[in-house]
Amino acid sequence: MSARRRRQEVVVRSQALCSPLLLLLLLPLLLPLLPGCAAFNLDTEQPTVYSGPQGSYFGYSVDFYSPVKNTVSVLVGAPKANTTQPGIVEGGAVYFCGWPPGGAPCSPIPFDRSSNRIIRINGTREPVEFKSNQWFGATVRSHKESVVACAPMYNWRALKLTEEKDPVGTCYVAIQDFSAYAEYSPCRSDQPDPEGQGFCQAGFSLEFTQDGNLVLGGPGSFYWQGQVITADTLEISNGYDFRNLQRRVTGERQTGVAPADYDDNYLGYSVAVGEFTGDSEQEFVAGIPRGAQSVGYVAIINSTDMTFILNFTGEKMASYFGYTVAVSDINSDGRDDVLVGAPLFMDQESDGKLKEVGQVYLYLQEEDFLFKDPQKLLGTEVFGRFGSAIAPLGDVNQDGYNDIAIGTPFGGEDRRGKVLIYNGQSTGLNSKPSQVLEGLWTSQSMPSGFGFTLRGGSDIDNNEYPDLIVGAFGASKVAVYRARPVVTVEAQLLLIPSIINPENKSCQLPGSEMLVSCFTVKVSAAVSGHGIPSVIVLNANLQLDKLKKKGGIERTLFLNYQRPQHTFQFVLSNLERFTQQEFVVYLTEVFRDKLTPITVSLNYSLDESHTSGNLKPIINYYSETFLQKVAHILLDCGEDNVCIPALKLSVVPDTHQVVIGDESPLTLIINARNEGEGAYETELNVIIPSEADYIGIVRNMEALSKLSCAHNVENSTKMLVCYLGNPMAAGTNLSVGLRFSVERLEKVDVNLSFTLQIKSSNKDNPNSNLVQLQINVSAVSQVDLRGVSHPEQIFLPISDWKVKERPKKEEHIGPLVQHVFELHNIGPSAISTAIMEVGWPTHYRGEYLLYVLQMQTVGPLHCHMNATVNPLQLETTDPPAVGEPIPLRDSSTTTHHITRREVRLPQPLKHDRARILRKNNHYSLQSLVSFVVKEMPYKIQPKELPSASTVIRTSVIWATPDASLAIPLWVIILAVLVGLLVLAILILVMWKFGFFDRARPPQDDVTDQEQLHPVKATDA
Repeated sequence: MSARRRRQEVVVRSQALCSPLLLLLLLPLLLPLLPGCAAFNLDTEQPTVYSGPQGSYFGYSVDFYSPVKNTVSVLVGAPKANTTQPGIVEGGAVYFCGWPPGGAPCSPIPFDRSSNRIIRINGTREPVEFKSNQWFGATVRSHKESVVACAPMYNWRALKLTEEKDPVGTCYVAIQDFSAYAEYSPCRSDQPDPEGQGFCQAGFSLEFTQDGNLVLGGPGSFYWQGQVITADTLEISNGYDFRNLQRRVTGERQTGVAPADYDDNYLGYSVAVGEFTGDSEQEFVAGIPRGAQSVGYVAIINSTDMTFILNFTGEKMASYFGYTVAVSDINSDGRDDVLVGAPLFMDQESDGKLKEVGQVYLYLQEEDFLFKDPQKLLGTEVFGRFGSAIAPLGDVNQDGYNDIAIGTPFGGEDRRGKVLIYNGQSTGLNSKPSQVLEGLWTSQSMPSGFGFTLRGGSDIDNNEYPDLIVGAFGASKVAVYRARPVVTVEAQLLLIPSIINPENKSCQLPGSEMLVSCFTVKVSAAVSGHGIPSVIVLNANLQLDKLKKKGGIERTLFLNYQRPQHTFQFVLSNLERFTQQEFVVYLTEVFRDKLTPITVSLNYSLDESHTSGNLKPIINYYSETFLQKVAHILLDCGEDNVCIPALKLSVVPDTHQVVIGDESPLTLIINARNEGEGAYETELNVIIPSEADYIGIVRNMEALSKLSCAHNVENSTKMLVCYLGNPMAAGTNLSVGLRFSVERLEKVDVNLSFTLQIKSSNKDNPNSNLVQLQINVSAVSQVDLRGVSHPEQIFLPISDWKVKERPKKEEHIGPLVQHVFELHNIGPSAISTAIMEVGWPTHYRGEYLLYVLQMQTVGPLHCHMNATVNPLQLETTDPPAVGEPIPLRDSSTTTHHITRREVRLPQPLKHDRARILRKNNHYSLQSLVSFVVKEMPYKIQPKELPSASTVIRTSVIWATPDASLAIPLWVIILAVLVGLLVLAILILVMWKFGFFDRARPPQDDVTDQEQLHPVKATDA
């Protein structure tokens, strides 16, 4: 590729990246913004606030300025401020803010008062530099009497090419308490091409070494490979001439160009200095956030030959690892440690989703150029930009370890920003912040950016504790947080004796002749600290645990007999930093909780009313301000005074199955045993299913114990608690019967589950075995199906009845027959869906057997018939009533109960009316009725649903009143002749025996007989 073609490519890239390099200064502002987090002894109630011009980004960069010992002021950069420079728009400024703050506002430092310099090019006078929007004050640093401020977006037009402007960047150095100024622009040259230093943006990052050498980052050099530049501030000032636009400073050193693979790495995006080789020379630490294929890395650079000697590489692509770097000895081992911020780090949640929370890495140096694996501090708020700024604070709480402030400029409420303070310790940083500084301001047009820039390590108020500056450029504010003196308290709480025998009543209760048990409480405190007041007053509160649960007598702390607590003060001075007090605790009468130790608590706080000055001391965050001790009660549990019970539990139900609809209660027979030592405050806990309700204990059996049980509901869980004893002595064997009603079983899936366990307050082996009792639930329903015919017998033929060829009324076709079907659910479970089918004989050889005239139903029934009702359209009369409907569930009746009622079913025909035709000669007509249940209204369904069938018979009896019509004539004649023959034989026999030969009596005798028997004669 030709150099010209590559240059054209770079110009295109410059349009996309030169502006982004400007925007990288505002990188967090241009990405999605949502909330984010703060040394415990920083005074948050009275921060000192400096304000600058609105919209000037006052607070974009900050630093302490201390040209003279014990004199500290504040420097604030405002890169979008307007100045008095002629023709310059938003050239930027650096403000000097004095301490202590008085009536005078912050004033701009006159680093540069001139306009753009003009040179003659081809006979015309044209500007060679462009200071408008140059972001002067984007970085500012001080070292003793020297102050450097840079404008990374300063543009320069090369002398050889008059049409192009290059963001080479420039810096100004002020020395001797702002009495002299010099400009330093190491990338300003006649080679504006991006292949060189044309897009350098020198001063994008800035730091001082301990010797006063200046270290600059220029992330745009060499096709945005970036570079690090260092020079001595004295050499910059020596021989400086305002008219000399291009100048090489003596002793200046720069990192060189690398192969094309390192393009777009942004070396120098951030810089810091530290000592890692054990010699007297400090090394440079430079952030390269887009290196390693955008994973990012941080390089340690030799300050003598500018060679790379060690790299730290990030974890994830595009996390901007190296966005900020800092150096501090965190664990006080005499070696500098490295901190790296990655504010765009994406953390993966348990569900696999990524959230941008930011992360800070701490590399502890074990030996020269040997570092431990990093300690990681992960942000907590999405898009909060945790790690955008890292400031070494020094030992802010004076515990011997240096502390760190980390900015989360777009976290917190309303995106006001936060600053989190992490305290150092021997193993690194404490994983949790000891203090969180919340943003103080909101901004309408943009977030305030509280915590976007931080600076610490200087003591502004000379109280021997370093302080912190926090910038909020969106609100054009800067807050100074002063560190409060830290008081470390070492308190002690002793109980004498630590084991109390309740039978040893050797203490007389004050104001009474009663002897009770007691013990002594000794409380002591000692204080220490750096720069703390001469007199320290502690407010202390001694608290005796109140009565344990379930009601007993209070254990009382004497000093005030009616109160189990006491408030007092410790007063400690320079002459006496230790004090002690004693109290007595009396145990009154009887109390329930004998197993749990008596707890005595002590908490204390600093009484600020006895300290002078407006910056009050504070108790060390890591001091124990709450102490607690326990006194054990002597128990009958052997020499070790430790009771170890062996609780056993067994449960037997009176049934292993309950039937839905059965109102009989469920009884559980529970056996509780203690086969070990005494169990205190022993309870039987029964978790009751929601479908069951506790009724009471069984009292009609002498073998069962009478216990006290309480029923309660916690978090929708029904719990039954039965008290078994305090203590439940060794060898105790109790049996108890518990009764439950189970009536809401419609939605039960499989079974009822009872969970039972015995619990005690013993520490060792306190509980019994857990019993999970499963009671099966079933649905059972018995169905009784009956039918009857009214009348049961039909006599044919009907007298005076004649067959009509065209009948018009029901009387014309035969007698009335009514079939009534009765379906009875004996229970106990209900039925929701069922079908009953009725079949009857209708025709025989083309003739009617039963002619259906009407169907009558009672209740929500749905009937269907495959034959036509009353096909001859005969006139009918209203049928007689068949009775009221009955419910399917009627557990009060038995299988032997019969009732004339209709069944409530939304199914087919329940009875019919019919006429029997005369021509039918069958003796019995049978109707078949069957019933089957399809569904029951429960989640639980029986394996076999109920069904039944029956037969209804109507008997037909034929009579014969007209015999002549039925017997043939020849049979009659034959019968007459046979009769005459029998008569003749009879007469012959009588004649043979002489029946007709008897002598007649005389005539006179006849007359006399007639006179004696006149009636017989007459009858004869």
